[in-house]
Amino acid sequence: MSNNLYQDKIRDIRFKYVDRKQERKADLFMGLWLELKISVTQNQSKRVIIKQEKRLNEFFSKKEILAMLEENKEIAQKALYLEILDSALIYQKACLEDRNYGSKFLNLIRMKDDEIAYKAAKEVYQIIIPALMSMDNRFWRNQMITALHVAYQEIFAKEAFKPEILFDAADLQLNEELNNILMSTLKNEGAE
Repeated sequence: MSNNLYQDKIRDIRFKYVDRKQERKADLFMGLWLELKISVTQNQSKRVIIKQEKRLNEFFSKKEILAMLEENKEIAQKALYLEILDSALIYQKACLEDRNYGSKFLNLIRMKDDEIAYKAAKEVYQIIIPALMSMDNRFWRNQMITALHVAYQEIFAKEAFKPEILFDAADLQLNEELNNILMSTLKNEGAE
């Protein structure tokens, strides 16, 4: 099976019809990002993280995904990473461009670009990535961590904050673990 066929199959999993009559599809990967963000932002308890881990593992353990991984693990994982990265880029771009996300004082004042970048960085490096890192070490977890980091750095570019700035002295081990995950995933997925 070629790379494009794997990519097409993963896109079929990612985009599902919510209304066939009007041909509207939902992006299930975006749904995963938003559900994860909302859950762990509201409550970072172990119970909430375990629930999210179970939800993510169920999604990435769909029989279609498992069949592709069994057939050709390397190509299937690369195709899956590309879709996870694409959804992370869309998610971070929405943070940058959304009027509500980038406003303060009851939507009366738009934040400066560096303020939006800082708000997104705190969300990425102090909430979502630590929650993912506290989950069991699975390929999808590492792909999500890497994709979110890459997407944040790419979308916010010159305003982007480096993760080590957002980790305090107690989280230096977390920063080292993050760097190991990033290097390993980028190497394995053939991304740069």
